[in-house]
Amino acid sequence: MRFITLFTLLFALPLHAEDHDYGPPISRCLNKHTIPYINTTIPAENIVNDAYKECEDIVNEWNNERASLPKEMVIKQNKEFREMYVRMIDTRRKTDVNKR
Repeated sequence: MRFITLFTLLFALPLHAEDHDYGPPISRCLNKHTIPYINTTIPAENIVNDAYKECEDIVNEWNNERASLPKEMVIKQNKEFREMYVRMIDTRRKTDVNKR
């Protein structure tokens, strides 16, 4: 069940997020603070860390909603979600380089 939730979040991420887009608030916020920086030379981890700082209120709300889940599951989901954003940025950068 926990993997269904994670995969739903992973596949529900739109490529170009705007305020009127649908999806979980955390994804919309993180997309807003990561996607514009894909074509920069800033390391992907720094972009994601900065995005998490910008979205701190929403991340905290999301964590509160998952308070009833086992702590190990929440830690694993947080780690996988953060890593997914780093991979997304790296993959998009490689794809853009290959297009040129």
